Amino acid sequence: MNCFKSVSSQEQTIQKSRFIGYSFIGETKQDILHALQLIAKEHPHASHLAFAYQLKTNYGFEPYWSDAGEPSGTAGKPLLQLIDSHQIVGGGIGVIRYYGGINLGTGGLTKAYGGTGKLALIHSVIEPYIEYFKLKLIINYNHLHNYTHVIYSMYGSILDKTFGEKVSLTIKLPQGELDKFKARVPMTKINHFSYI
Repeated sequence: MNCFKSVSSQEQTIQKSRFIGYSFIGETKQDILHALQLIAKEHPHASHLAFAYQLKTNYGFEPYWSDAGEPSGTAGKPLLQLIDSHQIVGGGIGVIRYYGGINLGTGGLTKAYGGTGKLALIHSVIEPYIEYFKLKLIINYNHLHNYTHVIYSMYGSILDKTFGEKVSLTIKLPQGELDKFKARVPMTKINHFSYI
């Protein structure tokens, strides 16, 4: 599987209709909705915003597509086919259309949406998809620098940091790295450790 490391937008005009393709990143449905809302906000007078995406859930891979009012299967479906063929997960492709007054027919629409989505996809940076797991740690202040260094050196990230009597960290690490993490940080110095 793959995911977008960076996204792009690309535009083309077909039979006087303006098509603008976007790739976007999202780990949850809320992320996807937010990305689509930003695209829609940028184009408040567009005729359509067709899209497709695929997420990884606890139940497997979850694809979704929308034709956004275009004839069934002519807009979102070709975008989903692009996502499938490039094995994209954790993101998707959206295409804005400004109707130019000329009907393209179902074949023309499919080609226009698919072609515009492909432009956005090929101008994006794609990398292998890595599954992560999340942990919550509570540590003493004097260990924060060391733990931060270990987390980032293992291609993890700190999602949340709360300072109180102790430091509470919500982190994510690549799947399969827990044993290495435990070997690099003294687990006896962690006040609280739990999976999220």
